[in-house]
Amino acid sequence: MVKKLAFYVLMMLLLVSPPAAAAEGGAPSPPRQTNIDTTAVDEFVQAQLAKAQSPGAAVVIVSGDQVVYTKGYGQADRAAGIPASSTTLFELGSTSKAFTGLALLELERENALGLDDPVTRYIPWLSLTYQGQPATVTLAQLLHHTSGVPFASLASIPISSGEQALEQTVRALSGTALDSRPGDKYQYATINYDVLGLVIQEVSGMSYEAYMSGLLQRFGMNNTVPAAQLKGPQRLAKGYKIGFGSPRLYEAPVYRGNTPAGYLVSSAVDIGQWLLLQLGTRSISETDRNIIERSHMPDTSVGPDASGAYYAAGWFVTADGQELSHQGSNPNFSSYFIMRPQEQLGVGVLANINSAYTFHIGQGLMSLLREQELPPAEADFYPQLDRISMILLSLISVFMLMMAGKAIGIPGQLRRQRRVFVPPKGRRLIGLAAALLLTGGSLWGIGLLLEAAFAGLPLAVVAVWSPVTVIWLVYALYLFVGLAFLFFLAVWLFPSTKRRSGPVHPTSAEEVI
Repeated sequence: MVKKLAFYVLMMLLLVSPPAAAAEGGAPSPPRQTNIDTTAVDEFVQAQLAKAQSPGAAVVIVSGDQVVYTKGYGQADRAAGIPASSTTLFELGSTSKAFTGLALLELERENALGLDDPVTRYIPWLSLTYQGQPATVTLAQLLHHTSGVPFASLASIPISSGEQALEQTVRALSGTALDSRPGDKYQYATINYDVLGLVIQEVSGMSYEAYMSGLLQRFGMNNTVPAAQLKGPQRLAKGYKIGFGSPRLYEAPVYRGNTPAGYLVSSAVDIGQWLLLQLGTRSISETDRNIIERSHMPDTSVGPDASGAYYAAGWFVTADGQELSHQGSNPNFSSYFIMRPQEQLGVGVLANINSAYTFHIGQGLMSLLREQELPPAEADFYPQLDRISMILLSLISVFMLMMAGKAIGIPGQLRRQRRVFVPPKGRRLIGLAAALLLTGGSLWGIGLLLEAAFAGLPLAVVAVWSPVTVIWLVYALYLFVGLAFLFFLAVWLFPSTKRRSGPVHPTSAEEVI
């Protein structure tokens, strides 16, 4: 995690109507009231969105039992000129996992399942192995990302919008070799929660989407739904991703089978209610409050992640337990939620572009609320990757143009007998063999480089997530190597002749340059 940052002392109270109680009982703890310098918040968010080149975003801040700030920024649809607002819907990405985690814990409370049960009790055909032997993975291990399922399993999620997409996704995982023994270590793999979504479906006897919709409505979040059940798609912001230096509209593939892990949609207004639920300041039943509190309990039986945080049921929890957060990323959307329950503070940020600045805005706003210094902005990976790709594309293009210029001149040189055909034989074949080896080695090296750079993900998956310039660069690299070999072959078969007086005659292999 980045260091906490901060800004101005917060003044001026902006109150929004308190949310209606979702159920009787379970009185919340006394609310903390926080003064909000709305000008400072607005200036900070707008400055960061400009750096992120984010077309649109929405922000919500809660304090105590109140939503104290909510606002939309920029455009939900640039072409149509539709502004983003606090009711605009955005894909959540991986912040969807906390909703799925809560649903699983609700079923556990009803004794419909046990977290220590092997997943095969509910999905008998799901086969996983470790070091060539069958592996037993529990629901708790899937919940806490200690199943050993590799991160690269992301590539197995099929593009599908059908009713059976969730089962197809889990079936695509079946037969996977685990990276580590189940329960031994933390390793984030988004598909873990798709498996849990299918368990919810099998146990509840209804589709995951139907079960989740019922849960969300019970909590008063009527505008938060699985993407496939969205009835007013015009309310969903258009998604964008960086390409050639600017955000471009991008229609991402449909991954309905990934809904439990990343494809709920919501608005800033609804996320405000979600954060109040998490803080325990909304009036709900004691049973529901207990489930929510349980969802905040991380698995500390394994080591933390690289930032020192532990994983709970869809939440990263700091080692001291004071802060809970989660980032969400889809190919053309991103989100970030952060809470400090003991201080009764929460922030939610939604954006219609995949950007690290969504995370930075959330962190910065929390620092503002706590009257700390503002954090230095961290570099956004995608624009950096886009810039690097554009530079390399430019260099490769220059070399290919130079090579093309020389290749175009070869036919004319043949007509003027400045080049002649020399049969491929003798010692000249050694040069051809060397060129073939160099070309093959270059293509193999590019493949290794791409595998390392993309964490083993296939190019088709990288094309969905990365800036379009990255794919252009990959194709340009392969094209350059191929054209370089063809250029060498043309020059090798038709070498230039030595300058001499008088008419030029075909020369032997020993006389060519």
